[in-house]
Amino acid sequence: MPSSSPRRPPKHTPVLVKTSLQRLGQRLILARKLRDMTQEQLAHLSDVSLSTLRSLEDGADGVALGNCLKVMQGLNLLDQIDDLLDPRRDPETASFAQRQLRAAPDR
Repeated sequence: MPSSSPRRPPKHTPVLVKTSLQRLGQRLILARKLRDMTQEQLAHLSDVSLSTLRSLEDGADGVALGNCLKVMQGLNLLDQIDDLLDPRRDPETASFAQRQLRAAPDR
């Protein structure tokens, strides 16, 4: 008799992550409406399903990053992804540089 493996409980999405996803969804809605596009039009233009677009706009946590980028491209906003994780905006970049300078031997 085949044994069934126990089902894992669904993973919990941290509150801060969920809040960020919801804000992203609201920004996608705004960007779409500013372009006077329907969900159907944007989904088609972005080559994603309507349910995927709706999930993104709802702030769902299970949408693939690639699909999010396709929607950004459909909105002609893909270049904004370059700001994400930009080391010039990361406070750890300055901390790292300071640590490297302190560790460097004097010349």
